[in-house]
Amino acid sequence: MEVDKFQKEIIEFMKMWEKKRGFPDSEQTTFNHIVEEVGELAREFVSRDIRKDKFSDEKLDNAIGDSLIHLIALAELRGIKVEKLIMDIIDEDKKRVL
Repeated sequence: MEVDKFQKEIIEFMKMWEKKRGFPDSEQTTFNHIVEEVGELAREFVSRDIRKDKFSDEKLDNAIGDSLIHLIALAELRGIKVEKLIMDIIDEDKKRVL
C-alpha cells in the first residue's frame, strides 16, 4: 500500500503551513481544525438537503479532503502510522463480520 507515503506527503504539506503561520500545530489545534472542517462538511450536507441554492459539490469535497488531512496530521502528532492503524482495525472488525 501507499498510505505511508501519502501520510508523509501530507505531513510535509502541513509543515509548509506551519512555516507560513509561524507556529507548529499541536494536537489541540489540529483537533480544532478537524472540528471546523467537519462543521463545514455538515453545513454542506444541510445545504444539499435544505438550502439547495447554497450547496456546492466542490465545497463538500473540499471539506472531506481537509478533514482527512487534519485527521492524518493528528495521527502523526500522536506517533500513529495510519496504514497500520487502519489495517489493524479492519483485521479486528473482520472477525465480527466473517
